[in-house]
Amino acid sequence: MLLVRGWFKTKTSWQWNSPKPLLFCVMDKQVYHLPHTLRNWPWDRLISPYYRQSQAKSVTWLESFYPFSPQVQHVFNKCDFSLLAALTFPKASLYDLRSCCDLMHTTFTLDEYTDALGPSDVKALCDATMEAIENPDNPRPQGENIIGEIARQFWRRASVDVPRPCQERFVNTWRTYLDSVVEQAERRSDSYICTMNEYLAARRNNIGSDPAFVLLEITLGLDLPHEVVKHPLIVALNRDTTDMIILANDMCSYKKEVLANDADYNAVTVVMVNEHTDIAGGIQWISDYHDEIVEHFLRVREDVINKNGFPSWGTDIDGQVAKYIDGLGQWIRGHDEWNFGSGRYFGDRGLEIQKTRTVVIT
Repeated sequence: MLLVRGWFKTKTSWQWNSPKPLLFCVMDKQVYHLPHTLRNWPWDRLISPYYRQSQAKSVTWLESFYPFSPQVQHVFNKCDFSLLAALTFPKASLYDLRSCCDLMHTTFTLDEYTDALGPSDVKALCDATMEAIENPDNPRPQGENIIGEIARQFWRRASVDVPRPCQERFVNTWRTYLDSVVEQAERRSDSYICTMNEYLAARRNNIGSDPAFVLLEITLGLDLPHEVVKHPLIVALNRDTTDMIILANDMCSYKKEVLANDADYNAVTVVMVNEHTDIAGGIQWISDYHDEIVEHFLRVREDVINKNGFPSWGTDIDGQVAKYIDGLGQWIRGHDEWNFGSGRYFGDRGLEIQKTRTVVIT
C-alpha cells in the first residue's frame, strides 16, 4: 500500500493536502513508463578505463572521514557515484578522473547531509564548504562538520595546475550552487510547489552541473577565456545540458522520492500540479519538453561549429570549444546510463528497467 501526499481535486478547485502529515491517495501500486528521451542522441556510451582504480581511491578517501554510519555508507556506496564520473568524464586522465569522483562524493555527501536539515543548518554547512573552496590551503577549524574538510581536500587536489580562469569559474559556480541549496531547503521547509519555470530556474543551480562542467574543462585540458564560456550560445548549450540532466534525474528519481514522501521538489510533481494531470500526463509533458531541448541543443551545436552567430577565436580556441561541446554531449549520455547502472534509483533492477522502461511504485 502506498500513501502519497500532494494535490487533490474537489468539485470546484484543486487543493493542496498538507504534508504535516496528511495524505490524500491510498493505492496498491502505481506504474509509469520512462520515455526513450535519447533515442536520437548522437553520443554513444563511453566509460573511462580508469573507473575501478579511481573508484577504489575515492571511496577509500571519503570513508576515511567516517561521514556516515556503516549502514548508511553501504547504501551510499551502492549509488556508485564513481560510475557517474567514469561515464560523464570518460576521457579524463587517471589523476583527473579521481578528482571527478571526489567531486561527486563531495556534492552527494553534502546533499545527504542537507536533505535532513532546516534552512539555517543547511546554510551553515554550505558556508563551511564555500570557505573551504576559497581557501583550500587552510585546514578547517576543529569542531566543524566534516563536509568542510572534505570539500577543501577535494579542491586542493583538483585545482593543481588548473588555469586561473578555470579556477575562478569553479569557485563562482560552486557559490551559486550552494546558494541554491539553501534556497531549496527554504522551499522544502515551506512545502512550496512552484511553477515549472520557477522550478527549472532554481534547479539549474542546485543540480550541481555547472561545477561539474568546469571539471569537464579540466579533464579535457582546456583553457577557455571567460568571454568564450560566457558567449550566449555556449551558455545556451550549458543550460540545455543542465535541463536534460534535471528532467532525466527527476523522472528516474520520482519513485524513490514518492516512497520517501519527499517528491514535492520534483519536475513530475511540479508538472502534475500546474497542468492538473496524473503521473502519466506529467511524464508525457516532460518527455515532449525534453524532445524540444534535444532539438535545440543539436541546432545550437551546429551554429557554433559552423560559426553561425558564433565568432572564431582562432584555430586553438575553436578546437577547444568543439571538444567542450562534445564533452557536454557525452555528459548527457553518461548521466542517463548511470541512472540505470547504479543502485541509486532502482536498486538491482536498473538495467532491467532501462530495457522495459516500466517503473512500479510499491
